[in-house]
Amino acid sequence: MRNLIFISYSHKDKKWLNALQTMIKPLAKNLPVEIWDDTRIRTGEQWRSEIGQALERACVAVLIVSPDFLASDFIEKHELPPLLKAAKQDGLVIVCLHVSHCLYDETELEKYKHVNDPKRTLDLLSLGERNRELARVCREIKALALLSQNLTDA
Repeated sequence: MRNLIFISYSHKDKKWLNALQTMIKPLAKNLPVEIWDDTRIRTGEQWRSEIGQALERACVAVLIVSPDFLASDFIEKHELPPLLKAAKQDGLVIVCLHVSHCLYDETELEKYKHVNDPKRTLDLLSLGERNRELARVCREIKALALLSQNLTDA
């Protein structure tokens, strides 16, 4: 059952993950899906297995896109292939959150939904503008998660 929002990011972009986690937290209580990122893996757990299970449950994948994200061998080899396959075969919704300018348009990600304008990445915005944009993005992620759950319930 796909009932999870999977957040994929480069560990070098941890500050952007933290900003997204903070903004989306009030919505998490009212969502019929779980929000997951690898910070939920506890010490001693088999982290690859945990990531694999989360990938299998994802109905929405939020990709925090930056140069470091695109340069990550782990993301390229272990996270993106199952996400792209699930998008093509199982209706997984992939959304790209652009935090910094990068060459996303030279990758397969160019085909997927962008929840913010890649020409106005989050790192270009003032704190107030960034918070407004993140709030809008979180509402859009919520709507996509609700829609995906309604489609699977039908």
